[in-house]
Amino acid sequence: MNKTLIALAVAAVASTSVSAAEVFNDGTSSLSIGGRIEARALLVDGDMDDKSRARMNILGQTEIAENVYGFGFFEHEYTTTEDEVRYGFAGISTEFGKVAYGKTDGSLGMITDFTDIMSYHGAGASAKIAVADRIQNNLAYMGEFGGLTVKANYVGETTDLNGGLVVDGGYSMGAVYALENGLAMGLGYADQGKDAVVAGKSYAAESQTEAALSYTIGDIYVAALYKDGENKQSGVSTDLTGYELAAAYTMGKTKFTTTYNNAESKTGSDKSNTYDAIAIDATHYFNDNFRAYTSYNFNLLDANEVETKKDAEDQLVFGLRYDF
Repeated sequence: MNKTLIALAVAAVASTSVSAAEVFNDGTSSLSIGGRIEARALLVDGDMDDKSRARMNILGQTEIAENVYGFGFFEHEYTTTEDEVRYGFAGISTEFGKVAYGKTDGSLGMITDFTDIMSYHGAGASAKIAVADRIQNNLAYMGEFGGLTVKANYVGETTDLNGGLVVDGGYSMGAVYALENGLAMGLGYADQGKDAVVAGKSYAAESQTEAALSYTIGDIYVAALYKDGENKQSGVSTDLTGYELAAAYTMGKTKFTTTYNNAESKTGSDKSNTYDAIAIDATHYFNDNFRAYTSYNFNLLDANEVETKKDAEDQLVFGLRYDF
């Protein structure tokens, strides 16, 4: 059993990178441990905030029949103020695809990944609804057929730690097709919940479509994404639209990226900008395990478009990251 199979098993149902050390392998079963330690300082309007975090993950895989593998993955994240279980799932991998159940990703992550390329900022307009994002009580499938990758997931009724309803079920699906000439395209759809009142609390019915396109030539990468969604709560519908543009250039061990993100909401005749920013960053990879980066976000929103003055300020981030 090799590390390639392990990485594929995790990539089937989780948008997470695998940089792990194999601690056990008897030829049939294996166990790997990985994670990251990341120090991040966020500067806004002269104030510095500690955004540091650490992740620990465990990945196991075992051959249960010819070309059939069982696998399990768990990841926990710790910050300076809280911690959470990011992933916790198990599944089966065959030549027809991979199926897993637990807390794992929905199906639109591979679409938003087209433009979510920065070390810190970006991805402000492509926000996914709950069933299309990382969530528990999630049954997910992924299959790879040549240059075509398809993904689908179904989420049952999900509650928080206090028993409160998070989402009243739903599903998402997506497909990405990559050509050998560097062109790739993706399309996905998600739908969840219903416009209802449960235990005195109002919940919304939500849906969204996301489409993306990218092109890679040498050390240059460019991509674009468009999102169209709807939120319906208490009989009132709000249209949520957004788009992202991204570009990257790799020069030796240093990668430069930039994105533009714009999102707006429209309820009846009332329209408002919810995100408008240009971000740039530079990341230097000392080796496969250690990198340093700086990221700057130019916030283009006016102070009268946000709740607090600080929400309209620019941001500067410095980071150091160690992967193991």
